[in-house]
Amino acid sequence: MYHYFKKHAFTVIIACLLLLLNSVLQVLAATKMAVLANYLIAGKIASFIKMLVIIFMLWFLTFIISFFENYLQENATQDILSDIRSDIVTSLIKLPQNKFKENPVDYYESYLQNDVNLIQKEGLNTFFLIVRFSGNAIFALAALYLYSYILFLAAIILVLIIVLVPRFCKKFLTTGVAKISQANEKFLKYTSSGLHGYDTLYAFNVLSEIKKLVAAGSQSLKEANVHNTVRRSAVDIITGVINIGSQLLILGITGALHFQGKISAGAILATAELATKVFDSAGIINRYFAQLLSTSSIFAKFNNLKEENENKVEKFAKTTFPMEFRTLEFRNVSFAYPQAKEEILHNFSFVFKKGDFYKLNGISGRGKSTLLKLITGQLKPNRGKILLNGVDINTIPRSIINSLIVYMPQAVTIFPRSIDYNILLGRNYNKKILDLVKKDFNISDEWKFDSLSGGQEQRVALARLIDTKGKIILLDESFSSIDLKTAQELLQKLLKRVETVIVVSHRNEEIAQFNFKILSLD
Repeated sequence: MYHYFKKHAFTVIIACLLLLLNSVLQVLAATKMAVLANYLIAGKIASFIKMLVIIFMLWFLTFIISFFENYLQENATQDILSDIRSDIVTSLIKLPQNKFKENPVDYYESYLQNDVNLIQKEGLNTFFLIVRFSGNAIFALAALYLYSYILFLAAIILVLIIVLVPRFCKKFLTTGVAKISQANEKFLKYTSSGLHGYDTLYAFNVLSEIKKLVAAGSQSLKEANVHNTVRRSAVDIITGVINIGSQLLILGITGALHFQGKISAGAILATAELATKVFDSAGIINRYFAQLLSTSSIFAKFNNLKEENENKVEKFAKTTFPMEFRTLEFRNVSFAYPQAKEEILHNFSFVFKKGDFYKLNGISGRGKSTLLKLITGQLKPNRGKILLNGVDINTIPRSIINSLIVYMPQAVTIFPRSIDYNILLGRNYNKKILDLVKKDFNISDEWKFDSLSGGQEQRVALARLIDTKGKIILLDESFSSIDLKTAQELLQKLLKRVETVIVVSHRNEEIAQFNFKILSLD
């Protein structure tokens, strides 16, 4: 977390200084309580009222400072959380595709939502609370010293005892936070599977299973949070006993000093308030410091995402690898899904060449989509090699592969942005080129991202193939939601744009009028 505090050091430091200034004013107000009590005992009414006004003004000033401090603190917090999310996403997009696919999307959503929320609650908010109560404790100790060094020394010893507790509780509390993080992931898996499986459950008239899945996830969350609360409560009991005992001891010493004539009777009000600030603050710091340390387990989990080696890209860039598609060769490739009894591809060899159009034929389950996923790296062969331009595809950086191979999956993802954004996807093309591709695929500027039909979604997906020069295009049922005649028209327009394409389609009529080479996987 230090890295993020350093990046936003100015805002964080100013917020912390305002917190410390508030602590000074509150401690000053507490010391004035002794003066107030002495005026009351002496019967000085005018001075008593004047001191009441001064104490009120000190507290009023703390409220004004708190307003600005809260503003700065929230700004710093949200900026840091944005940076953390950005770093998580950076790690995610560097993961190899097959590694990314090992976990469901909900798993990564949990990182960005639940875990980041935990960092805010247990980490950032806790940090500022620690600063606040540290200021209360330090300045209250200084005030006690002004009354008597004996009070100061006693308070120091008692604070040290309280501060030692987190060292024994770090692992104890970290385990509780880790279990909450795991429970959040489990909850999302349960609920997501139920909601995404709505159609399946509806078909079998068992929609009540969604409720059961949510209940199972909720039970997991309950157990983790109760477990964590029990652990925190146990620590709170220990620190609470030490806290109360310490405050009473300071009051006892104050009474003894008064009986010896060393401090006034009114001082007991101030020392009681100061002792409360010292030991309450120490107890709170004790608890919150352990919480702050517990976030280390979450950051450790984030670090596990960092797997992509950038040196590989630098080393590969020095080779003479052609930066346009020429050939894609399957050399004795065999593949079977885990737990499958038979290989879906066995000793398969074939060469796809630039300038040709290919149609994969075969009954369902014979490996058409699997072949495309092997090309894109979503799956890895059990045996054999896949060569891109004569080079083992496993040795080529993912960024280079994606610049030569474009895969259009069956499911079309439409983002909650404009139609133009959904076509460009952040790429820079001038408006003339964009308008031309929209015209080719009959895409209207009036379309809204949240009200597209299946056919309109597939038109948008095809329009994303703006730049196809030097690439091989993989189409997996990309016309399935469009009527046959329209599909043929769109395919004709697409084939004028592409140099090389591999098509998976269950409708042979789609390509009947085009010059495709047929590759049968039966």
